[in-house]
Amino acid sequence: MGDYGSVVASFRPTVTTVLGLDRERARRALFIGVQIAVLLVVLSRLATSSWELPVGLLLVAILGAAIVGWVWLFLTNSSIALTAEYLLITNWRNSTTVIARGDVAKLIRIGIRPYEGPPRHAVIGVDAANQSLFALGGAYDAAAIARSLSVPLGGSHDDVMSLREVNKRYPGAARSSVADPQRVLVFSVVGTVVIGVIAYIVWTALR
Repeated sequence: MGDYGSVVASFRPTVTTVLGLDRERARRALFIGVQIAVLLVVLSRLATSSWELPVGLLLVAILGAAIVGWVWLFLTNSSIALTAEYLLITNWRNSTTVIARGDVAKLIRIGIRPYEGPPRHAVIGVDAANQSLFALGGAYDAAAIARSLSVPLGGSHDDVMSLREVNKRYPGAARSSVADPQRVLVFSVVGTVVIGVIAYIVWTALR
């Protein structure tokens, strides 16, 4: 792991599927789906001689690709590595956060209440002052990580609270909130709408 020393323990999400897709199925669905979407857009343009249907198909394809792409990236990139002195947390964007092992005082299991749907399981790592250092989703083996860090594991996923309550009890936790399929779906929908508006403006200008 570069300047951080040799890895002594590593962890990946315990789940092998997300939204019914494993890593290989998500990869195949993404690449095959992109080719099918491009073909449908071209054929619909040739068949209708207009851009309404092709643009609609393109927006649906973008939404689906965003969700399937996130599943693939989450299962491919997400990992936790421990060296003698550091904890390295890599998220689905392949961005790594480095935390000194000595700063982690304990891990705490909680349930986070979203705006809708069932509570999400999460594990927060805090320092001696109860400041949040990182947050992990319920897909990780928190007990094994706590043993490797030699820190206590407390709390319960039945202890459900809102994000505001989490941040009040463990300051800084909201900045490291855990990505989940619902949030990715919202981002995908917003991104698709933005792209759709841009595509509509371009199409209107070219008419």
